[in-house]
Amino acid sequence: MNRELGPRLLAVASAVPSCESMVDCGCDHAYVSIHIAESGRVGKITASDINEGPLKNAESEIASAGFEKVIKTRLTDGLCGIDAHECVVIAGMGGETIAEIIEKTDWTKECKALVLQPMTKVEILREFLYREGFEIYREDIVTESKHIYNIISARYVGTVPYVPYEKYISRAALSEKLAAEYTDAIIERLSRELRSRVAASALSDEERERRENDLNSLKEMREKL
Repeated sequence: MNRELGPRLLAVASAVPSCESMVDCGCDHAYVSIHIAESGRVGKITASDINEGPLKNAESEIASAGFEKVIKTRLTDGLCGIDAHECVVIAGMGGETIAEIIEKTDWTKECKALVLQPMTKVEILREFLYREGFEIYREDIVTESKHIYNIISARYVGTVPYVPYEKYISRAALSEKLAAEYTDAIIERLSRELRSRVAASALSDEERERRENDLNSLKEMREKL
């Protein structure tokens, strides 16, 4: 089978640092794990998935690539039952689900890196990371099939102060080539949602003020790009 990675998964793989061990959580066909194994920059890899079918496909791909000694598979929910690893990759899930997996695993704060690629609710994931003391030290923005994807790299530092706009784009992403385009799209979405909710009288005064503050913070940042 063709294991060539598209821009999204290639960016995920590129964000993984050199380390002794890595978990590819929700590995699907384990293409990211195989790509990392081929690079030689990670000593051992655990490819996990909650579904038996995809994991069997992953095992077949791993065997075909000749990396059975480097990549071990694990049938489990999230990171349940998996020992501490230096790096965790979670790609292709919703932001809330990714946050839940991290929150349920006590050793994630000891990781060298969490490489996260949420498909939805990216702002919820960012805010969770800040609140729990994880610094976003890198955020890549890539396009694939006309969709924009964020690849967030985070590590635990203890306390992370942040301003409202950082829920929608981290400081680490401001130098990205697509930062302005991405921010414009977020501003348009938030403005549209605010107008709709206000017209429907669906917001409390407190919620309306919070949304306006978020939007103003994002617009102020955008002027500086």
